[in-house]
Amino acid sequence: MTVDVLPRARPPAAVTRVRALPALIRHAVHAFLRNPVAAFFTVAFPLTFLIIVSSIVGNETTPAGVPVAQFLVAPFAVFGVAEASFTVLAADTAALRENGVLARQLVAPVPIRTVLAARIAAAMLVSAATVLLLTVVGVAGYDVAIVWRKLPAMLVTLLLGAACCASLGLALAALVRTARATQALAQAILIALAFISDVFIVGADLPRWLAATGSALPLKHFARAMAETFHPGGGYGFSPGHLAVLAAWTVAGAFLAVRRSDWRPRGSSRARPPAEPTVRTAARLSPPTLPPGRRRAASLAGQIRYALVGLSRDPLAVFFAVVFPTLLLVLFPAVFDDAHVHGLAMAQYLFAGMLTYAAAVAGYVDLPEGVAAARAAGVLKRLSGTPLPMRRHLAGRVCATLLTALLAAAVLAAAGVGFLGVRVPAGHLPAVLSTLLAGALCFASLGLAVAALLRSARSLVAVTLGTLLPVCFASEVFVVGDRPLPAALTAVAGLFPPRHLLQALLTATAPDAAGSGFAWGHLAVLAGWTVVCLLVVRLRRLW
Repeated sequence: MTVDVLPRARPPAAVTRVRALPALIRHAVHAFLRNPVAAFFTVAFPLTFLIIVSSIVGNETTPAGVPVAQFLVAPFAVFGVAEASFTVLAADTAALRENGVLARQLVAPVPIRTVLAARIAAAMLVSAATVLLLTVVGVAGYDVAIVWRKLPAMLVTLLLGAACCASLGLALAALVRTARATQALAQAILIALAFISDVFIVGADLPRWLAATGSALPLKHFARAMAETFHPGGGYGFSPGHLAVLAAWTVAGAFLAVRRSDWRPRGSSRARPPAEPTVRTAARLSPPTLPPGRRRAASLAGQIRYALVGLSRDPLAVFFAVVFPTLLLVLFPAVFDDAHVHGLAMAQYLFAGMLTYAAAVAGYVDLPEGVAAARAAGVLKRLSGTPLPMRRHLAGRVCATLLTALLAAAVLAAAGVGFLGVRVPAGHLPAVLSTLLAGALCFASLGLAVAALLRSARSLVAVTLGTLLPVCFASEVFVVGDRPLPAALTAVAGLFPPRHLLQALLTATAPDAAGSGFAWGHLAVLAGWTVVCLLVVRLRRLW
């Protein structure tokens, strides 16, 4: 007797999509948690600055008796939502397309729109978690009050704002060719708009053209609608005008994303790594016919080129080391017209501050990240079997860091001296260059020390990013006024290199100061940090 076994009926396509969606959302959330840069700018960055700014304003209140901190949660929450829903989503979508994942979904049971819906849902979950975390910290630590009757308006605003950012992120990913370019452009757009959209700077008297630009784009409307939901005044917190603008931008972004959608890879931004140092390349860099001194020089020049090529293929590193400081130098004087900081014009002070920041990013963030990537790929370990000494390879990377700092200085000088009225005495130019190189060398040694102490590349990036910006803020690198910082914060900042490099550069770039421009006390501190960090690198092997 035989029994016919009927084939199991396949579930409808709609059921397959519904079943796959939760798993895809979990996968997207896990991918976000494994991305330290995304997690830092989405969660850690707004949380850190909420704590710092709230600590600075202390117990200050408005004339109506409302704590100033009440109005700080909304703008930082908006930045976190925009980072997750716009920047991270755009970069992830471009990476999925570039790696061929979306093209393979064309013949898979789960369609592309389900994958993208899961990514959008994950971005919204991360956004909601960021807003909840900021609100809890504000309520617990800084007397922020939740206006319960405005909670529905907050949820609607959050949902619509995240949807608007997501649609624009997908549109940007559809328009830009590579994942690296998408990530760099998205980050640049968001940070630039945050300064003119009541996010980083609330209520500033902007120039007319900047105010008009901010009002035409959706981030300011998102920020103002979100701020209304935290305002303790009357009403239910809905901002129909701002929400209508967000809805219009959502439709426009979705239309553009659908119209320009092409899920085939358009060319990889995963650039081929530079040729790893091998016996053959080392022999080519050190031909036996040259004298030993020239062979060493030729080998070092090759390692400098090696490091510079790697930096040039990382647009996000170039953006934060060169473009971002120049953007701040141009934007801040435009936002704070005729403002002075510690007796100096805004542009004059920020010129020294942005030189400090550029040197710190190049040495403390970009350099150890490149070293950690080479170590993870086994490049550093294989160097022990080649004629190329490890110290020469690291020297090439450090020299590339110094060149990056000089490039950033040249761009900043072109913008500051050429257009913003920054003045640097000609007799102080040796002091400026020497101080900048000493600071970049200090940050490079500090970055190598951190790379030697931390073996995981992911934890390394999280530590460097998570410490640099708060320390720079406490060191008054980003200061925008004469409000004094808390004494404890200033004392802590005085222990670290950014404050000493800033003070040394302020001395070197002082327009009316006499003398050579060298701040020997601050330079001695930088030298001390450099020596200690190099000892750590020597005692702890990098490979």
